[in-house]
This record gives sequence, structure tokens and C-alpha cells, in this order.
Amino acid sequence: MRSKEERFKSTRDFGIALGLSDIEMELIRQKKRLIERLKAARVKKGLSQAEMARLIGSKHPAIARMEAGLISQVSMDFLLRAALVLRISVTIRPSKLAA
Repeated sequence: MRSKEERFKSTRDFGIALGLSDIEMELIRQKKRLIERLKAARVKKGLSQAEMARLIGSKHPAIARMEAGLISQVSMDFLLRAALVLRISVTIRPSKLAA
């Protein structure tokens, strides 16, 4: 087991240490990328997190968690609702690692 001070060489090494499969790691990457796009679109449209939450029928803390990168606490359904409200198209492109 690694100590707290020991660093991982890559995100992949970290995922492997957690016991994540390639598909699970790819899902995390995809969600992270989508969250970055959603946050940028929200900011560009001049919406606050609270306004965004209201538009998708959620609460402000849910948007804050999403934008803070708490990926495990954000469902794809939630991300897709946000994309629809922000009029962002979503395309899932599997990486070679996920194959």
C-alpha cells in the first residue's frame, strides 16, 4: 500500500491503485470533460450556479459539487439535463484505453 506522501505517476496508475477498470476510468474522464464544458458554458451565458440549478430543477449545492469535480456524486442524467439547458451537444467518443 502506498503512503500518503507517495505520488502516482499518472491518473491511470491512481485508478489502477483504486481497483478501477479501464471503462470506469474512461467514464470518469468523460464526465470530467463534460463538466468542464458545462461550467464554461454557464459562465459564458452569465448564469450563476443558483440560476443554473433552478433551470435544471435542482439545488445550488448540486451545481457546486459538479463544478468542484466531485464526479462520483454527479450522474450522467444530471449532466445531460445541464447540457440540454445550456444547449450543449454531447458526444461520447471512447478512447483507445476503454476498448
